[in-house]
Amino acid sequence: MSKLSAISHQSTALNQRARFVGLISFLLCLMLIGCIPAHVPDNLDDTPGPPVSVDNQLYQGIEFGARIPDGWRVITGEAQAPQSVIFVAPDGKTLIRLIAGSVEEEAVKVANQRNEIDPVTLANAKIVTAVFSSPYSTWASYFPEFERVRDSLSSR
Repeated sequence: MSKLSAISHQSTALNQRARFVGLISFLLCLMLIGCIPAHVPDNLDDTPGPPVSVDNQLYQGIEFGARIPDGWRVITGEAQAPQSVIFVAPDGKTLIRLIAGSVEEEAVKVANQRNEIDPVTLANAKIVTAVFSSPYSTWASYFPEFERVRDSLSSR
């Protein structure tokens, strides 16, 4: 009987250990479940804005299109805002911004740079504001690119 009693005692100890490990695992799972957000994060609720295409040096959005200067980066605007795009020169400081509608001049000026702000009326009577911002030292070399982009503006 002592052998049987020892086996029974070992079996009971193993069952208790298994229950303890199971209980700890269950509590850990409950803690991890508590880490899941209670609501969908705001950025996942955002829907994409109107489509734009960048193809063969041409930017085309829902409101307007324009030529992209060779070697310049394209940064599209926010989905919730009126259509806008920024072309960034290779120097990383000179900008051509195109914004659907009229804008406050003070809101688009870049500090410590020379700024040119031209509202352009398209064939469909919509206004696109063309903004050129460049350091004084590179203004003359990049301004012709701004004029080409501004003159290439077209309605959709």
